[in-house]
Amino acid sequence: MKFRAVSEQTKMNYMMWSIRREIIKENAYLNSLPYDPTPIMEIVKQLLDAWDPIGLLDMNALDDEYDGETRTLTIYITKHLLDLDAHNLNKEINKLFRTSFGEEYQDQDTSVEVAAAIVHTLRTNQILA
Repeated sequence: MKFRAVSEQTKMNYMMWSIRREIIKENAYLNSLPYDPTPIMEIVKQLLDAWDPIGLLDMNALDDEYDGETRTLTIYITKHLLDLDAHNLNKEINKLFRTSFGEEYQDQDTSVEVAAAIVHTLRTNQILA
């Protein structure tokens, strides 16, 4: 949507509304699954928070800084349970963080380790076949 002659507050309200709408859609998808995706989400959150690619948690930010990315990656994983691999998950992680954080995201080199750790942990906990 292009903005013309609208206030900064209107632009901000539209952005917040769009984010809320996306969160509602993601939560609806996760709630529609025939199984509880919470164990997947917990593993992804733990590993993303430990990685902290933007350094937000080092700056004493809130613990929920990567919750949106956690939710989106959990959805990706649930859609690829049968064919999930570290290479494709790594590509998804990089795409997601570039979209979310733009130029602030500079940690593409270590994302492959995070993707491998997520896949390994999911397999170890028998979430993936």
